[in-house]
Amino acid sequence: MTTSELTLAAEFPSGSREQWLALVDTVLKGADFDRKLVSNTYDGIAIQPLYTRQDRPPAEQLPGQGDLTRGVGGPRGDLPWSIATIQRHPLVEEANRQVLTDLEGGANSLVLRLDVHGAGAVDGTVIGAADDLAAVLEGVYLDLISVTLEAGPLGATAAELLVALYDVKGVSPAERAGSLGLDPIGALAATGALPQGLDGAFAELRELANRVSDAPNLRTINVDTAAVVDAGASEVEELAVAIATALEYVRALCSDRPLEAAFGEIAFTLQSDADFFAGVAKLRAARRLWAHAVRAAGVDPVALATPFASRTATRMMSQRDPWVNMLRTTAACFAAGVGGASSVAVQPFDSAVGLSDDLARRIARNTQLILQEEANLGAVIDPAGGSNYIEALTTELVERSWARFQEIEAAGGMVAVLTSGDEAETLQLTREARLLNIARRRDPLTGVSEFPNIDEAPLTREQIDLVALRNAAVAHGVVPAGPATTIEALPAVRNGSEFEALRDASDALAATDERPSIFMANLGPVAAHTARATYAKNFFEAGGVKAVGDVGHDTADAAAEAFIASGLEVAVICGSDSLYAELAAPVATALKKAGARRVYLAGNPGDARGDYEAAGVDEFVYVGVNVLDTLTRLLKMQGALS
Repeated sequence: MTTSELTLAAEFPSGSREQWLALVDTVLKGADFDRKLVSNTYDGIAIQPLYTRQDRPPAEQLPGQGDLTRGVGGPRGDLPWSIATIQRHPLVEEANRQVLTDLEGGANSLVLRLDVHGAGAVDGTVIGAADDLAAVLEGVYLDLISVTLEAGPLGATAAELLVALYDVKGVSPAERAGSLGLDPIGALAATGALPQGLDGAFAELRELANRVSDAPNLRTINVDTAAVVDAGASEVEELAVAIATALEYVRALCSDRPLEAAFGEIAFTLQSDADFFAGVAKLRAARRLWAHAVRAAGVDPVALATPFASRTATRMMSQRDPWVNMLRTTAACFAAGVGGASSVAVQPFDSAVGLSDDLARRIARNTQLILQEEANLGAVIDPAGGSNYIEALTTELVERSWARFQEIEAAGGMVAVLTSGDEAETLQLTREARLLNIARRRDPLTGVSEFPNIDEAPLTREQIDLVALRNAAVAHGVVPAGPATTIEALPAVRNGSEFEALRDASDALAATDERPSIFMANLGPVAAHTARATYAKNFFEAGGVKAVGDVGHDTADAAAEAFIASGLEVAVICGSDSLYAELAAPVATALKKAGARRVYLAGNPGDARGDYEAAGVDEFVYVGVNVLDTLTRLLKMQGALS
């Protein structure tokens, strides 16, 4: 009996989807199935509550076969993926110390973010003099690790420095591994400018690719999707942009080299966020898409073995309650490992706050070490393979991404849609839809929009005078000259940034005056008001408005007296439906008479809205309202926002 013929629980009678739907209908009691049980991604993919064998593609493949959905094949061994560490400290000496610490602590791959000559517009190590890169890598055995550069518009300049260092260190071409990291389209999207212009940048691609053609493990190009993902890209958009960008580079390279060699210069870095299943399916879909594009050009994708690295996404990282980022990056790293990433870079939990300290960097490394060495995540090849849901989601992503890729190609290619502003408009639509769901807390952010700790001590990190460093670096180098290409840079927007802006405004006011606060007009005993009082407290404190008062009140007069004693200007009424019917209106009236400038009621008022408003309730807070808008209005009223 083959594996495909094995039927688990064969002794039990098989059920049908119709039988399952009939049972679900009895539970829903007439409620709409799609509304209750089906969710939709930002690409419009309907996520069903149940997937069966019929939802999977009919063809079964093994890893290393066919379209490479299941990976490049072969056992993944003790190192199922390379453990990469991101180095971006501005100071050369400190960057070197951190690099050595990371490598000694278990990392075996480096991602170096470099601000070359102070003109790269990259948040990374400032490289001025030619020997600065050598100083960053002092003590590093370059023949034993892979290095990927990220230097933005001046990627070619940084690449020349690395190649020269390889030569000086005597690292043979066969021992050079990683990527020179050239990605001028991505750099243009992120920074808005290429001083050498796109034509000049593509000429640099060709020159460097020819120069390192004898190094089979060193790729010239790294298609990095960070710019579009930080600007709001969905999974489908990220995949389509990645393939379209890569093919732009192939077209630029194949003018003077064989097509297979041009394809062989490509590597990818995709972003992984806390949506585990989407992260797994996205990596599997990326390999299938690229294999299809490569095979359509007459090249064997199996022989290419194109690396697909993964980085935990910047947009999901929070400044508030940054410790929660450990959970987010663990989920993202887990997804990348299961999805078959060739290399994974976990951002330290404090990366949105500033320059990461040693503890944060250690945790970022150990997240991967634990998943590899203790969870044995690499012991199974493509562990998600065969999952009805993952297989169906992978196929859906492939089909939609290919259709979007064809739209980009029909519009003239990735350069055309980027420079025309069409890509920015597409990303804006998705970004605004996501931010609206975050504002309504349909996409909750723990520690930011949900369960905030208003009394948390802000995390502080090292501050560096970047202006002085960059000015000094400019004096040591020459920026490539040419007809510059400029566009409006894609915005980098973290998911929690709008809520965090409210918290910042509240903190600023608290530094000179009283923090914005709201009185909790709780009704009745604890059992009657706890649920809505807890909801209201989380609601308001997500915007930096401190909830004051935890005592229940049995009469309108008692609530009004407590409100006057608090010295506050606004109040929220919290209680059960039965108590609202009796006390909500008189309490609202009493609070207004006691001087309340604004009165809220926790809960959906339903048909009683008009009565409550007539009694003095100004606004209602409940699941589904735009929390961000409500909090913004309140902070403006209390003087924290202009």
